[in-house]
Amino acid sequence: MYRNMSVFVFMMLVLLVPASCVDAGLMELLSSYDDPLMTPLDLAFLLVTHGYNATPVDGYVIVVAGNSTYTLVPNGEQPGLADISGPKSSSLTFN
Repeated sequence: MYRNMSVFVFMMLVLLVPASCVDAGLMELLSSYDDPLMTPLDLAFLLVTHGYNATPVDGYVIVVAGNSTYTLVPNGEQPGLADISGPKSSSLTFN
């Protein structure tokens, strides 16, 4: 019972902490689907087709939205498409 409760608390933290910092549309897109075979290239392609500035980089995806940069890592068997870290203030310019 305690194990199930700790898993539930962990999942809520994973889902709610980034939600306070990340674009709501991005969070909805990432949590709407599960794909254990998704690669960083696949994730970047999906994000670009939904209007996000996404670039695959060595095992993760960088998303630039406004003045913030997010790092997304495909999460395989876990729910959703990716784990999010960020935002960080950014002065990056992608050409």
